Amino acid sequence: MDDNNFETSPLELNFLGALRRRWEYVVFGTMLGVALAILYHFTATRMYESSIEILVGQRSSELTNSGTMTGAHASGDAIQEDQLATHMRLISGRLMLAEAIKLGKLDQLASFREVLADGGNAIDYLLKNLEVKRGGEGTARDAMVLRASFRDPSPEAAAQVLSAVYESYRNYVESHSENTSEQAAELIEEARKTHETELADADAEYRQFIQSVPILLDGDKVQDIHKDRMIKLEAELNLVRNNLAEQQSRLEVIENYLKRLGKEKVNEADHLSLLSQKEVERLKLFLDMTRGEATSEAFQAEQPLRAEAARVQYNRLLELIQKERALSDAYGAGHPLVEAARKEIQITQQFMESNAPEAAKVTVKKLEPAEMLETYTLLLRNDIAELEKRKSILARDSEAELVEAKLIENQFMKGNSLRARLSRAQARYDQVILRLQELNLSKSYAGFSTDLLASPEPADRHSWPKLPLIGGLGLFLGLGLGIALALAADMLDSTFTDVADLEASVGATVIAHVPRFNIKKLADDVEVGSSISPSLVAYHSPRSAESEIYRVARTSLLVSNRKEAVRTIMNTSPQPGDGKSTTISNLAISFARTGKRVLLIDADLRRPMIAKLFGVLDQPGLTDMLTSDAPMSQTVLQSNVGNLFIMPNGHATSQPAELLESQRLAMVLREAKERFDLILIDAPPLLAVTDPAIIAPMVDAVLLTLQIAKNGRRPVEHAVKILRDIGVTPSGVLVNGVDSSAHKSYSYGAYKGDHYGYVGHYHAKYSASNIDAPSRVVVDKAGTSPLPR
Repeated sequence: MDDNNFETSPLELNFLGALRRRWEYVVFGTMLGVALAILYHFTATRMYESSIEILVGQRSSELTNSGTMTGAHASGDAIQEDQLATHMRLISGRLMLAEAIKLGKLDQLASFREVLADGGNAIDYLLKNLEVKRGGEGTARDAMVLRASFRDPSPEAAAQVLSAVYESYRNYVESHSENTSEQAAELIEEARKTHETELADADAEYRQFIQSVPILLDGDKVQDIHKDRMIKLEAELNLVRNNLAEQQSRLEVIENYLKRLGKEKVNEADHLSLLSQKEVERLKLFLDMTRGEATSEAFQAEQPLRAEAARVQYNRLLELIQKERALSDAYGAGHPLVEAARKEIQITQQFMESNAPEAAKVTVKKLEPAEMLETYTLLLRNDIAELEKRKSILARDSEAELVEAKLIENQFMKGNSLRARLSRAQARYDQVILRLQELNLSKSYAGFSTDLLASPEPADRHSWPKLPLIGGLGLFLGLGLGIALALAADMLDSTFTDVADLEASVGATVIAHVPRFNIKKLADDVEVGSSISPSLVAYHSPRSAESEIYRVARTSLLVSNRKEAVRTIMNTSPQPGDGKSTTISNLAISFARTGKRVLLIDADLRRPMIAKLFGVLDQPGLTDMLTSDAPMSQTVLQSNVGNLFIMPNGHATSQPAELLESQRLAMVLREAKERFDLILIDAPPLLAVTDPAIIAPMVDAVLLTLQIAKNGRRPVEHAVKILRDIGVTPSGVLVNGVDSSAHKSYSYGAYKGDHYGYVGHYHAKYSASNIDAPSRVVVDKAGTSPLPR
């Protein structure tokens, strides 16, 4: 089964089950609805209905549209659907009905006088009982026929009212059809002249404005050339500012460096180190141009190869200087690589001096690094001056374009205002035309004919109330009321409905239904002098139906033991008084009679009952083992039932929860498993104290004993939630204290019978005729018996 089915099917079953359990509410509600419907039928005022049929036609609609009418339309047009709806609304209009009351003197009728005497309004009464609709039915449903009906306690009065209403409606239509065409034509012509003139003036003014301003329109957008120019100028101005800032910062670095070191302390490498690769390339171009001016044309024509060799050597010198600066920055001034680079520069300079042509030596002057740096500084100043001039020109042009763009923007706003004026004029014209079309004088009442097809006549039989309709409505409402009452009663009832309901709420199987004991009757079966409580029927009456129920529960638990190897079982209940101690004691006796060695521990340290039920001393016991490490041989007593041993609660303590929460309890349970086959623990109620939540995680299974008549749904669900919050799910449920009153609200399903389940029904046929007395072990209350090993 999937999760969806698991969640939805219980709701459907609960709904049907609620109706099945509360069927008397459904019957009651249905009968009540039918009875009220019949009562209304015989007590309601009889109403008689009279009706008329009106054929509505249109003689011509062309005249109201154009002011003229051609011969093709003189015979009349078919009336439109919306026009027919207008006539329906016209008949039921308050002004029309007021006129009808005057024409027919309807306020003199008995029903109207009664309404007026009660302080009512005659028009409201007429509207309440008047109905106007299209009269066509079947194949004639599209016919242009109106059907009006009126209900009144008097059949003659109903006919008289309809006659007055029709007379008022006909007079109104005929009176307005005489001058409708002339009024409509005049209004249309006046609107055309006024608003067409206004539209023409607004359109002309807007067109003239568009032609007068230097802008280009692209739909609703404006192409402003001044704004585009300003954007381009600002972009170029930003580039100039960036370049100017770069040149100024470079000049400032060079000047500050020279001021800080002084000229006498700066060597050639220091001068050249201030120049970047880009600046060196620029100087090389400048030097080439300078050398060309210093050397005559005749010399260069005669010695081109020597000049080219000199240029190559000088370029090599510049490259070596750059290399020396890079090595010095990377490794320091005294590094061997730097020294080697400097020596190579000296060798190159010596080679250039020794191999230079004589003519070159005479005519070519070497440009020193200091002079190169000075030359570059001059170039920077010239560049800065040029950039400053260019920046001022660009800023001036951008400011001028900004002013022009602002003017264009203001003119565009004025154009928007003119265009808005044009739009408003157009909207007013369209609105006037629309209103004229909607006016009743335009089309709705122009040249209509109203012919009476059926005259109002007094009715022979009343039209209301109708018994079938009222009876069906009463049956339906009564059935709904009965279902609502049944569901409400079932929701307000907090008791469990059946075994399936209880098992679904707890999440465990109901293993037995224990009847309510008659203690006086059970006392008759108790042997004289016995200290064991009469409620332990499994001991005193092992062949009784009640004992058989405990054996059924025992069998169910034995099957579970074989499947899951259950050795420790805790029994608890939602609330005090559910009979958990009696139930676990009877189960312990039943288990012991199978030959198992059973230990029954009384862990209800607040209200212990086990020692009292078995008639033994309540100390020493569990609290002594938890507090003083007393041995199990001193705290366990052998009961009067063979194989059944009891560990009572022990000495009273003021901290029961703290004792149970200690690790000592787990050690006691482990030791008990080594000595006994099964350990049963009687724990306090879940809703009373926290003790059961402490013990539950230490045991193999948890039983829940409850009384249906005492515990409603909420206490049981709350108790189960406490267990589930600590990760424990009940293994089984024992329904205790079942009596005849529980049968009214709790069905036992498969266990239902004449006597608390199938055990009582068949027990009389299978019970033994000779009942042997139960074996008893006489134990001194002050002593103990040897524990099994």
